[in-house]
Amino acid sequence: MPHAARGRIYGYVAILLAAIILGMWASVGKLVVEQVHPLTVAFYVQLLPGLLFLPLVRPSHFQRSDLKLLAFTTTFGAFLGPVVYFLGIQRTTAANAALLSNTEALFTILFAFALLGERLSRRGYGSLAVIAGGAFLVVADPSLVGIGRPEFLLGNLLLVGAACTWGLSNNGVTILSQRTRILSLISVQLLLGSSLLMPVLLVTGAPLAPPPSAVGGLVFLSLTGIAAFTALFYYAFRTIGAMRAGAVLATSALWGVLIALAVFPDQPLTSWQIVGGALMMVAVVALYAFGEPHAVRGPSLPPMKAGETLKPARSDERK
Repeated sequence: MPHAARGRIYGYVAILLAAIILGMWASVGKLVVEQVHPLTVAFYVQLLPGLLFLPLVRPSHFQRSDLKLLAFTTTFGAFLGPVVYFLGIQRTTAANAALLSNTEALFTILFAFALLGERLSRRGYGSLAVIAGGAFLVVADPSLVGIGRPEFLLGNLLLVGAACTWGLSNNGVTILSQRTRILSLISVQLLLGSSLLMPVLLVTGAPLAPPPSAVGGLVFLSLTGIAAFTALFYYAFRTIGAMRAGAVLATSALWGVLIALAVFPDQPLTSWQIVGGALMMVAVVALYAFGEPHAVRGPSLPPMKAGETLKPARSDERK
């Protein structure tokens, strides 16, 4: 088999594994927050992969002019995003967390439209509208009644809020990644985010030390969800191209739902969740498939070759 063909096969395998890992994030995160305070989880999910990539950081990778934007992306992407996400997943289901992860692409493009002047095709905007409609069905879910509904609704809204903060951060990361090395950028953001979280833990009384029974899950969530995902994603990006990598990665929500149903069989999907989730997943795939050269580029990516287009993927600073 020619070397190029073998490389493409490896690239597809890599991005498929990355999509599965991304899908696992919600279920593993749900299991961990059942044992560990959400703020503690957010702290270690930033700290451990940040330390892992730290040997790759060089002062020369950053310019003084980048510091304000770095502070912005850190605040939203590596501080507020993880905190809001884990507070949200504590209150809702893993399947909902997997489904609502699709809204990050929606917010990334909306902020790119408003702040960076980037545009999509008409079909791209149609896909965004479908994502928004599907997200509304999943968040509101009229079939849920009873005393637990307000807490469930709050959890869903927090997950959408986390996607919003990551979508805002993604646009800043897109700019920074054109001027610095991506792994250095990820490491610095994660470590800065964990340093911002430390005083929050102290003020709120959240325990700094997780229980021994939760350490394995916490390490798995931190290193697999960020370190392994990042390595697999960028290998695929360079071997099969941005469009193909993004299209396969869009299946992560489907994997996430399947994994959530297997891990939490007592939390089945309602008909509203099925309809809303299906709408979002189809729309995200369409968003990748129907892009045009001037479409929004994915977060945290190096400058693309002429003719390449990539819609927003998941934020690389946490999964």
